[in-house]
Amino acid sequence: MAKQTDSERIKQRNMDFVQTFSGPHGERVLAYLSVFCLKKGNTFILGSPDKSAFNEGARAVILEIDHWIEYDLSTLDEMGETDNTEPEEREPNE
Repeated sequence: MAKQTDSERIKQRNMDFVQTFSGPHGERVLAYLSVFCLKKGNTFILGSPDKSAFNEGARAVILEIDHWIEYDLSTLDEMGETDNTEPEEREPNE
């Protein structure tokens, strides 16, 4: 099997997210996750940095989902090279 280019992987990921969260079932799940993950809510908890960080992590999930659903495929250049769309990998000792 041929190795996918960055552009092909991005297009596939976009299509996967769009298909997963479209239709009545997907739209209901997305609406639920938007509330549950505090998409528009306040993630800061006074006096509790751990809870605030946890809330920000949850919010990052829904923002990532939105990113891939709304990804503008026209921004991919002809060579398939893109800006960094993958999370940075951590060093093994971190």
